[in-house]
Amino acid sequence: MRKLGALAVAALAAGTAAAPAAAPAAQDARAGAHSTYVVLYARGASLARAHRAIHRAGGRILRENRRIGLATVAARSHAFVRRAARAAAIEGAAANRTIGHLPGLPPSRRIESEQGYGATRATTRAVADVPAAEPLSGNQWDMRMMHATPDGSYAAQTGSHAVRVGVIDTGVDGAHPDIHPNFDPVLSRNFTVDDPVIDGPCAEDPDGTCTDPADVDEDGHGTHVAGTIGAALNGVGIGGVAPGVDIVNLRAGQDSGFFFLQPTVDALTYAGDNGIDVVNM
Repeated sequence: MRKLGALAVAALAAGTAAAPAAAPAAQDARAGAHSTYVVLYARGASLARAHRAIHRAGGRILRENRRIGLATVAARSHAFVRRAARAAAIEGAAANRTIGHLPGLPPSRRIESEQGYGATRATTRAVADVPAAEPLSGNQWDMRMMHATPDGSYAAQTGSHAVRVGVIDTGVDGAHPDIHPNFDPVLSRNFTVDDPVIDGPCAEDPDGTCTDPADVDEDGHGTHVAGTIGAALNGVGIGGVAPGVDIVNLRAGQDSGFFFLQPTVDALTYAGDNGIDVVNM
């Protein structure tokens, strides 16, 4: 599994807006030569006032989450943040830029240190005789440690399709044979689009476009996560922790592993508005 290499968001204080709207569809506009900013509307400010403030500060709205009062804005001048912050209708603004990067963990942070790895191997051997649920579940030492096995948690509860689990990640491959039985194509959404600058040329994608449907994962990480959560007990591959739950793809991550603030907030807003019981980020 390739580790997610970076986190790209803009830092803003939390806030809400009064004007409701449905969660945006998976669409975005590229700012071209403009820089992009994330703008949080002031609590109680009307959309009209917020829009006027952005326009007067020299900004152009690319996408907007009206439930939260959050917008991604393009502007030519870096003075946009200062100008926008003066408006009573704006709580704050910040450049849409990378604020963290994690290429790898130092030895002190590694879970499988020499001591930890030895303990893991010992625990794995101790439960190796627990019956397997799926053809490859013998390799799932983590499930055996948690007793997610036929004579463990599966015997008491495997989860129900009435429980909706949202996966905010790089996407979920809805056609994967271990995911498909539990995948929810009706509720699944994609809240971002591929960016050639960080994700590579769109023509090199399997579908040849930058706009992916809600059952696609061109990175693979989100599908891995979805499988850990709810891979079905269907005689194929592995078994998940809760192999009977409803898996909802709430894609907010780029193919390259970057996550931006607006798509992530949009995905969380959609989850809250559509009865998603729990979300894994």
